[in-house]
Amino acid sequence: MEVHHHSHKPKNWKEYITEFIMLFAAVTLGFFAENIREHSIIEHRIEQNKVAILKDLEADAVAIDSILVTEQASLNTFDRFMNLLYLSKNKSINESQLMDSIRSFPDIIATTFTLYVNNSSFKNMQSSGLLSYVDEEELKTSLSYYYEVVFKRIESNNSFFDQVGTELNGILPIGIGTLIRKVRTDSTSYDLNKPSNYLNFMLSLNETRNLLQSEKFIYDLQRYYNQIFVYQLALKLAKEENHKLIQLLKSEHK
Repeated sequence: MEVHHHSHKPKNWKEYITEFIMLFAAVTLGFFAENIREHSIIEHRIEQNKVAILKDLEADAVAIDSILVTEQASLNTFDRFMNLLYLSKNKSINESQLMDSIRSFPDIIATTFTLYVNNSSFKNMQSSGLLSYVDEEELKTSLSYYYEVVFKRIESNNSFFDQVGTELNGILPIGIGTLIRKVRTDSTSYDLNKPSNYLNFMLSLNETRNLLQSEKFIYDLQRYYNQIFVYQLALKLAKEENHKLIQLLKSEHK
């Protein structure tokens, strides 16, 4: 039996070059296609984060405006209260007039609220490395400044209010005590739970009268007042940067 051997004609060098070029082109096109796909995914994720951050910023804007109103009202209350203590200390009004004046505005210690900025969307963008892919330098810089500088300043002030507010309430509990009795609806059968009765009772105590004319109390009150003003400045800066960021993000989606 005969065995037939099939012979192949050797390829010339041009065919090898052609095959190499075709293979190289295929690999290169595949690389570019994958690169374009990854870039598209990154762009999509960046846009999703921008939308999430915009929603956070819009919520911040509402909170900042609300707290600014509260802080201004707080400063006005402290102005009035401090002035009464000043008049009392200078003997321009007597103790009875001081107590009567305090009764006319029972919110003796003004209510203050702190701002808590939701930075989860920004942190997600930062930790995932997407922030480095943001092309707009102004947006990137503004985001970092808002969350890394302004937000940190707000946090620092929040800590102060948490500490000093608790201390102040411990020293003079009348303000918060009156507020509690205004909002409680489950225990109105007791005479002392009526806000006016509670306030009059607390103001009749020698401890309260002595405290209201204490220089240490006046000093602590002024310290708290100063911090409210500083906090208000921080809130105004936050509002300015917040507005700037909202405009930058909205301009991209027109």
